[in-house]
Amino acid sequence: MAAATAAIALTGVGLTSATARAADGPTLPTQSYAIITAPAQIAVPASGTAIAPDAGYSFADDGVEGLPLPENAKFVIDASGLKGIATIKAKNGQCTTDGAVVTCLDNGNLHGPFEPFTISAVAGTKPGDTGTLRYEVTADKATPDTETSKVVIGSPKIQVAALPARSGLTPGQSVDYPVVLRNTGDLPTEQITVRLTGSPGVTFAGKHSNCLYLPGDFGRDDADVTCVFKTAIAPGDTVGFSDPLEGSLGKDAFHTWTDITAEALPASSGTDTGGTPGKGAALTLTPATGKDFADSHRVTYDADNAADFLAVGAVLVPGKKGSTHPLAFGLRNAGPAVVAHPDGKPVAFAEVTLPEGVVAKSVRVDEEPDDQASGDCYTYTGGKTSPFEPGHRRYLCPDTVSEESGDGQMYRFQVGYEKDLAAGAARGTVTVRPGDGIVLNDPDQSNDEAAITVGDASSSPSPSPSASGGTASPSPSASATASVTSGGSGTSGTSGSMAATGAGFLPWLAAAAAAALGVGAIVFAMSRRRAE
Repeated sequence: MAAATAAIALTGVGLTSATARAADGPTLPTQSYAIITAPAQIAVPASGTAIAPDAGYSFADDGVEGLPLPENAKFVIDASGLKGIATIKAKNGQCTTDGAVVTCLDNGNLHGPFEPFTISAVAGTKPGDTGTLRYEVTADKATPDTETSKVVIGSPKIQVAALPARSGLTPGQSVDYPVVLRNTGDLPTEQITVRLTGSPGVTFAGKHSNCLYLPGDFGRDDADVTCVFKTAIAPGDTVGFSDPLEGSLGKDAFHTWTDITAEALPASSGTDTGGTPGKGAALTLTPATGKDFADSHRVTYDADNAADFLAVGAVLVPGKKGSTHPLAFGLRNAGPAVVAHPDGKPVAFAEVTLPEGVVAKSVRVDEEPDDQASGDCYTYTGGKTSPFEPGHRRYLCPDTVSEESGDGQMYRFQVGYEKDLAAGAARGTVTVRPGDGIVLNDPDQSNDEAAITVGDASSSPSPSPSASGGTASPSPSASATASVTSGGSGTSGTSGSMAATGAGFLPWLAAAAAAALGVGAIVFAMSRRRAE
């Protein structure tokens, strides 16, 4: 690992000799060198409760080949600078305690053991008492390293007050967050970070210069803002934002929420969480009142909206007993609202019942399915689910944790025919089921079910691909239907004739993608590809 890389990785912890070497110039090491990672400051509870700081070491060689591996590495944690303040004790099995010193011997992995020691305050110490903890790593055939941590008895602790939920809002409406904080610790704060993370449908106005704003990316990442205050808040004091933090509900907002957390940090800690600073005046903290303080709170802002989830069915080709064929079915959110699950569970399920005489053999999802969609389908028998098992007709397939308007998910089975199936011989269904606790206000329940039929490709009402690789405008349809043909009796595949699909399917297929895939790959058109 390059020394410069090591320096970046140590943001918020004590500097090391490896960092200094990186600044000296391009001189390459003649042997590996140790890098200690340790907190710049450790807060130890005044109550005497023991904690296990995250301290350790590793070795780097700046990519120089042929250097010998370090041997007989030894990690020493010396608490002699904490006399009368705190004591340490070995925690990991690689470590032993001798008075005020813990020594850890390497087990061949050439990195520090997990949680090597615990530290606890001595009886009679007071909040604010301080001392120094020293570290050293030595090894044969390697350059040693030393480091220190400032140890402070007691610490500030910032909690946030609950905010009232609001409902009956309008999509696009402005909302605000009058955040209130309290120091429930036993020392004044040095600096505070307050973070608000919105669910899909929530945005934050980039207004304040001491706040870093992240807008989110197509539902993959939620909108996020972190505000930094270099303010001393005494234990027991309550403060609030000088002005409510401004946000808004998007035009597709529905059941939204925002998680609010806060943290007290040492003055030496970095606070760059990424994002763009606001362009207005800095937000400040002023005396305030609040209730129900906790480490985090979630506030819900519900808008009057609806989400039309529809089922996507399919047409199977006729086939002989024992033949295997591909089947693609799924669901889609036709909007207008984005739907997200507050507990990170599927927002919907596609319940599929295969035509009589057809059983599933295997399942997969698109190469790049919706964010966090597992792609698992469950065997669904007697209203109960179990892990996917081939040979059944009924399955339940979970969607992702959030689904934007216009997006959906396809599930791809290989199915086997247990008898000869002619066109029109059998019919199955795909039915959309809302996820646990999800309310859709579905404006059109007639498209919640779509058919899986056996028939000729030409039997599916659908648009035909255009010469440019795009599609002609499909006629309106209550549900979408994907038509799939096999590569021949007794084989699986998507080659050969393949019909286009009903309304709601091909709108996901960009013209360029259609040209690249060709008509014979339309069955894969619902693979949603987000911006990276």
